[in-house]
Amino acid sequence: MRAKHGISRVLHAYADFRIGANEAEKRCHKQSDSILLTFDDYGTESEIDDILAILAAKQVKAMVFLTGNWAEANQELTQKIRAAGHVIGNHTYNHPNLLQLPDAAVIREIQKGVPGQWLRAPQGRANRRIRRLAGSLGFSLCYWTIDSRDWTGADAATMRHTILTELHPGAVVLFHLHGTHTRELLPGLIDDIRAQGFVLTDMNEAW
Repeated sequence: MRAKHGISRVLHAYADFRIGANEAEKRCHKQSDSILLTFDDYGTESEIDDILAILAAKQVKAMVFLTGNWAEANQELTQKIRAAGHVIGNHTYNHPNLLQLPDAAVIREIQKGVPGQWLRAPQGRANRRIRRLAGSLGFSLCYWTIDSRDWTGADAATMRHTILTELHPGAVVLFHLHGTHTRELLPGLIDDIRAQGFVLTDMNEAW
């Protein structure tokens, strides 16, 4: 019996350590088959203004996960994003690897971040422990199903090919507000997504 309990403890420890999002988290918990565009981190005023203008022109609402330190220092830009009708999520305060922090530090990072109900762990690094701590603070984890890889500096054509090749019902696409070629990509990509018969979600109907 002790051996069985020992194996159980090992499995639980592994589950707590293992990195990975469940299916609901990959779709940011939305129930529809529409496509959701998400943007992480921070940006300059021109980057923010350009992305907001593109989304407004295309009548797209997105989810934006801001780091708390940036939002704190850029309250007008943060309010501009919110006023445009986009949902703002918590991307922690300092963008650390949460898996490397003790529980108390994880809680501080989330609590100091942007208030709300949605948390995207930096680099998507989360596990059962992070899920539990976030849940205790009223947050649900949001991951993604398609990584544009704009953070690598990939050009617009490469990103377009990647996204359209991987596009599927209910996809959640990861971008960054500061992505080098994200603004160049977005207008045509939105048209391409719609041309394939997909609907870009209205955030009011996403969950």
